[in-house]
Amino acid sequence: SPLGHHLHSLGIARPGSTPPSGATTPRGAKRAVDMSNVFDAMSAAETGSLASLPHPYEYEISHYETPEWMLAQSEPQKPVDWDNTPFQYVDTPEQLHAMMEHLHTAREVAIDLEHHDYRSYQGFTCLIQISTRSTDFVVDALALRAELNVLNEVTADPNVIKVFHGAESDIVWLQRDFGVYVVGLFDTYHASKVLNMQHHSLAHLLLTYSAFHADKKYQLADWRIRPIPQEMLAYARADTHFLLYVFDRMRTELLDRGQRLKGVDMTDPDGEHFGMLAGIDLVESATQPLNVVVHRSQQTALKKHVKEGYDAEHGMGTGGWAKLAKKWRHPFTPTQLSVFRALHEWRDSCAREEDESVRYVLPNHMLFNISDTMPEDTAGLFRVCHRTPPPVRLYALDIVRLIGRARTRAEARMDEFREMVRDVESEGGEPVHVRFDEEVDIVDVPDVLTSELIKSVDNIVAPTSSLFGTRVTANAESQAAVRAREIRANLVLTVAVPIRVETKPTEPEFTPIPAKPPTVPKSMMVLSESHAPSVPLPAHKPRKSSDVLDLSKIVLSEVETSDAPEPTKKSRKRTRVAKPETTPNVEAFEYDGMERDAIGESTIDVNQPKKVRHKKQKKSFDPYKTSDSKFDKRPTRSRVNTKSGNRTVSYKKYWVQMLKTNMSNTYKISVKYYNKDMPDDYEYTVNDTIHTL
Repeated sequence: SPLGHHLHSLGIARPGSTPPSGATTPRGAKRAVDMSNVFDAMSAAETGSLASLPHPYEYEISHYETPEWMLAQSEPQKPVDWDNTPFQYVDTPEQLHAMMEHLHTAREVAIDLEHHDYRSYQGFTCLIQISTRSTDFVVDALALRAELNVLNEVTADPNVIKVFHGAESDIVWLQRDFGVYVVGLFDTYHASKVLNMQHHSLAHLLLTYSAFHADKKYQLADWRIRPIPQEMLAYARADTHFLLYVFDRMRTELLDRGQRLKGVDMTDPDGEHFGMLAGIDLVESATQPLNVVVHRSQQTALKKHVKEGYDAEHGMGTGGWAKLAKKWRHPFTPTQLSVFRALHEWRDSCAREEDESVRYVLPNHMLFNISDTMPEDTAGLFRVCHRTPPPVRLYALDIVRLIGRARTRAEARMDEFREMVRDVESEGGEPVHVRFDEEVDIVDVPDVLTSELIKSVDNIVAPTSSLFGTRVTANAESQAAVRAREIRANLVLTVAVPIRVETKPTEPEFTPIPAKPPTVPKSMMVLSESHAPSVPLPAHKPRKSSDVLDLSKIVLSEVETSDAPEPTKKSRKRTRVAKPETTPNVEAFEYDGMERDAIGESTIDVNQPKKVRHKKQKKSFDPYKTSDSKFDKRPTRSRVNTKSGNRTVSYKKYWVQMLKTNMSNTYKISVKYYNKDMPDDYEYTVNDTIHTL
C-alpha cells in the first residue's frame, strides 16, 4: 500500500510510497477522530477555499516515545575528518538505491535541504544533504524528483533519529515535493532554545561545538545550477557533516543540566540557576529537558503543507496584503490603500499564472512606491520603478488602468460616505455652539434616577437563576423591560460648567538670567624684556633679524585663571591619576585680525574678524606677506590644555609655551626653536596677578 494500512483506513493514498517496517500502526489500535479537521473541511467547502487533509502519520508522531539509548549518558562521537570522510553525489537511481541500503544500517542521520523560490511561486527543493557517522551524501533532487519517495522508508521509521536544524520549512518541503514525512525528529533549534543559548543559528552551533566557521554567502544562491560548483557543494555538505556531533553534544548537555538541576525551581530570578533552562519552571527528572526538546520536535513534524488561497477582501494569510501592510507600517490615505490592495492582488495572480515569486513580479518597495505616487501613465510607472521588473514592463498598461480603476472606486466610496454624513447631519440639524453668558447662572438639573424608581426596579428580582433551570415569570420580565426603557429614555448626562473662567497670565517658574556679554579687555598688558629679570644670553653666532624673537610684540588674549591644583605626573606603573574636582576654565588663544594704528604694527587684535583662506587657493599664497615683521603672521597652531592650564603657540621656526607654575597666577614663558643650531631658549617668569596678558 502507498503509506500503509493506516492510510487506507483514512481513505488517503499516495502512489509510489511504501510503508516502513517499524512505522505501521497496529491493526487493533483505534484512531481518535479529530472533529476539528471535519469542521475545517466543511467550512472550507462552504467558502470555496482549499481543505486541509489530516496528517497521515499523526498517530505515530503523537505517540512517539524517546528511545532508551537517547536517555542514557554516552560519550559524544567526534566526526571523521573532512578529507577522510567518503562523499558521494547522488544523481542516478542506482546511486540512490545504494544510498538507501547504507541508510537502513544507521541509527541516526542528519538531513538538510536547499530550496529555490525566487523564480517559482511555491518554490522547489534542489538538493537534499544526508550524513551518517561515516559518509556524506548530496542528492540531486531535480534529477531524482520522481524517485525520492523511497526516502520515506527511513524518514518515517521511528527507530531512526532524524536530526534537523530549523525543520519547520524542511518538513513542509519534503511533503509537498516528494510525499515524504518525518517520524522521530530531533530539531537542534529547539535544543538551543531550551539550553537558552545566545544565538540559535546553525552557524553558531557549528562554531560553538565543532569550531567550524560556516561561510553563509551561498545561503541564497541559485541551487538550480548544474553542474554545481565545488564551493557550493562544500557549503551544502558542511551543513550535515558536523550535525550529528552537535546532536551528541547538545543531548549530553541537556542530560547533564537535568541531572544537576533536578528539583530546582527555575522561576526564581534571584536563584543561582536562573536562566540555565528556558521554558521549564521545575525540573522534575533528569530526562525532562531532553523530553521537552523531543516533544517540541514532534510538534514541528506534525506540520502539514497547505496551499493557501488569496483573501482579497480581508487580506488574511501569510501572503495577504494585511500582513504586509502591518509589517511595513506605511501610512496610506483611503485612495492609496485601495490602490495598494489592487496592486497586491494583481501581483499574486500574476505570480501564480507565470509561476514566479511575488518578489520577482513586483518587489515590496516598488509596490509601496507605486501605491504612494499612483502614476497615471506608463512613463510615470517606469520612473517610480527603478530597474523595472520584466512582468511590470510587460503589463505596464494594465497596471496603469488598474490604478485608475482603484482610484475611481475609492473616490466613489468616499463620496458615498460624505453623502451619508450629510444625511445624518441634515436629520439632526446643524451643530450649535452654545456659549454661557457672564450673567447666566448654572441651573441644577434634578437627578433622573429617583429613589422611587430605583426601589420599583429592585423589587423585580427573580428568586432563582434562569441559568440553572428556573425561569422568571412573564409578568416580572415585562415589568423589568418597562422599567429599563424608562431609565434609558430619561437618562441625561449633566456636566457642571462654571459661569466665568478668569484666566490670568501665569508667571514663569523661574526667571532666566540673561547671559553676560563677553568682556573685552579695556587695556592689554604687553610682556617685554623689561618685565622679566635680566637673563644673560650665551654667546652664539650672529643670526638674521628675521629669526630673532621679540617678546615685546606678543600680545595674549584674555585668560581666566583659577587656583586648581596642578595634576600630578603619571608614574611608570601607569596608575590612574585622579582628576581635579574643578578644572581651570581656560580659553584658547585667538590670533585674528590686526590693528596697527590702534595697538601697533606688530600687535594682534582679537576683535577683528578672522580671515579664512580658500581651499582651492595655492599653498604659496600668503595674505600676510605685505607685513615686514615676522611676528605679524598667523601662527600655524595654538593649543590649550584645559586640565593643567598650559598653552602652546606654534610658528614656522619656533613655538611659544606658557607653563603654569605651582604658584597662583604664575606662568613660565619659554621660546623653543625648531632649528637645533639656534642658541638656548629664552625663559621668562611672570609673577603678577593679572587677568589680561
